[in-house]
Amino acid sequence: MSEDKENTPAEAPEQKQKQSPLSPDEARYMPNVAHGDMNGVQTGDVNGNINYYAAVTSAQADLIVRYAAAQDIEDVKREFVPPGGFVTAVATLQRESVVVLCGAGTGRTFAARRMLAHEPGITKIADMNRSRTLGSIREAELENGTGIVLDVRDSRDRPFTDRDFTQCLNVIRDARCRLVILLDHLSQTPDTALKHAVLLSAPSAVEVAQAALRRRGEAGEAVLHTIKTDFADALADASPDKAVLAANLAVQIRNGDIEVEAAIILLKEEVTEAVARSFEKLDVRGHAYSFAVAVLENQPLEHVLQRAWALDQDIRKARLPEDGKLRPRCRLDKPLDELLQDIRAKVEKRDHPKHKDLFEETVRFERHDWARGVFKHVWRQYPAAQELLRDWMCEDATLDRFKEESVQAVCEVVQTVPAHEPLAIVENLASQRQYGRRALAARALEVLMDDDIVRPLVEKTLERWTKYGNAYEKWTVARVYSSEFGRRNLAASLEKLTEIGKSEFYTPQNAVVFGVLSMIADKKIRGIAIDTVVSWTGAKYRRTGLQPITLSLGLWVIGFYENSRDYFIEFAQEFPKQVRDLLKHVLADPEFGEYLLDHLGDLATHARWDEAKAAELIRLTRLVAPDLSWWHRRDAVEAVCFQHPTKRSEIRRIFRIARKVQKAQKGQPQPS
Repeated sequence: MSEDKENTPAEAPEQKQKQSPLSPDEARYMPNVAHGDMNGVQTGDVNGNINYYAAVTSAQADLIVRYAAAQDIEDVKREFVPPGGFVTAVATLQRESVVVLCGAGTGRTFAARRMLAHEPGITKIADMNRSRTLGSIREAELENGTGIVLDVRDSRDRPFTDRDFTQCLNVIRDARCRLVILLDHLSQTPDTALKHAVLLSAPSAVEVAQAALRRRGEAGEAVLHTIKTDFADALADASPDKAVLAANLAVQIRNGDIEVEAAIILLKEEVTEAVARSFEKLDVRGHAYSFAVAVLENQPLEHVLQRAWALDQDIRKARLPEDGKLRPRCRLDKPLDELLQDIRAKVEKRDHPKHKDLFEETVRFERHDWARGVFKHVWRQYPAAQELLRDWMCEDATLDRFKEESVQAVCEVVQTVPAHEPLAIVENLASQRQYGRRALAARALEVLMDDDIVRPLVEKTLERWTKYGNAYEKWTVARVYSSEFGRRNLAASLEKLTEIGKSEFYTPQNAVVFGVLSMIADKKIRGIAIDTVVSWTGAKYRRTGLQPITLSLGLWVIGFYENSRDYFIEFAQEFPKQVRDLLKHVLADPEFGEYLLDHLGDLATHARWDEAKAAELIRLTRLVAPDLSWWHRRDAVEAVCFQHPTKRSEIRRIFRIARKVQKAQKGQPQPS
């Protein structure tokens, strides 16, 4: 089927659902085999949005997402109240180079910065990209003297494996860096990291509040008295975040802005109640900007503002009648400082994560627990806007820089918002044609599989989609099981890919090819992946969707495509039998075999004066007949001729020229 046919917008809904074409921006990993009753391989040039074998593994996201602001470092150096276990944690970091801090509500972020700020040799403190695994860290990405904080709080199961931790530990030590990992519970720590893990206990909230006042230079006698006496009961067993709030309220009492009784009420209320009360004073723009900061907290200011403006426009458009026009909003009617003050957010200046000696500004809420409260409030209090908010969040999913924020937001809905169908938002994304939305759903499911509470529901959903799902749902399952998560149990994941690959739809077939290619590209697991592909060539899979999948993968494994030839050298050395089996499978197919023979014929035509094509011709023909001399190649050539009788003369010409070119390369005289 041509690209124009597949992307025709006027298709009948039932026909579009049956064909389930790829998204226009989705890479194609299979030759363009037609859907339905049409057969054949597109052998001409590929144009437009279709790309044969685009990069099998996408470029990794940046390791460092931001550097600590100068004020953050100054704060931890000036006044600090150590949590319980802090001394042990410092000793562990100095001895092992990596420490895992556990214990919710103990001020782990502040403690991590304090440890790194006073660690000898550490000159920068940076936040690691949460979307990167520990095992993906490479020494070349690390700058000597960098202290790294990886925040994997709010992940209910183990967010990293023993193997990843061991590999990361060696890299961090070799690079002379330090790494602090933040976890909620000690039980989440893998066995290899147990000796690096320290369970902290919360420091005295009264002492934390007093330290916060001293940092601000406002530790007057009256203010300290308010903390120690008036707020003492409210601060019992309070978190460090609430202690900082108490310091702010104490200053407001001194300034006459609030009464003690009202301050105590504010101190005791939950963040969700505080957010709800704050939203009563905000207009539509304030709602939009608050939600944008909640989803993209600590991200670059200009991006957050751009996305907030877009959300504001979307909300206003949704309020118009069908024939209404949106009245332009003046971009100069409210200064940024005033807008941020209204939504209780602030800007921080930081070292640029990519460009030395340059800076960037990020935005976050004044209270560290405010973002989650805002997100929950907007999502739950405005159910009619959930579709609009979901679509807005998905727009960032196409940008690798901000994809993880969208993933976290989707997971937040599933994990914390009560619903009869908890996975409704994921199911909606997984069933859509847009590539970015399906990729977002797949990544969210991958994360949710690490949540021991949600995992049973996710497993049932993936099983249902594998058996009965539409093409896009099957595609999503294939991406989940070909991800890093799927490689934890490779045999089970390949069974899932086998089941999905039987589908008659092109879209999940394409996803299976992508998944297997990414596995084959990994030296550690390529053996079982290639053996699985060879097993798919068996007779029991011949009349299923696995047939075009094995043919497509066969072309890739034999180095048919230019960007797969480097891999072929390794395959030929490690798996010579499997490579030849796949080549024979391709040649035996009427369409794909003819496709390959046409390619060999073109190589033979140019081989006598083009050294690169001559070498490629010899390489491919020797996969059919290792010895190209006439007597030794005769049986192999006759077997190919039997499969393609109409091309007998062409096949013999190909091998005859290949032998002549081979002898010429060896310096032997060519026969007349």
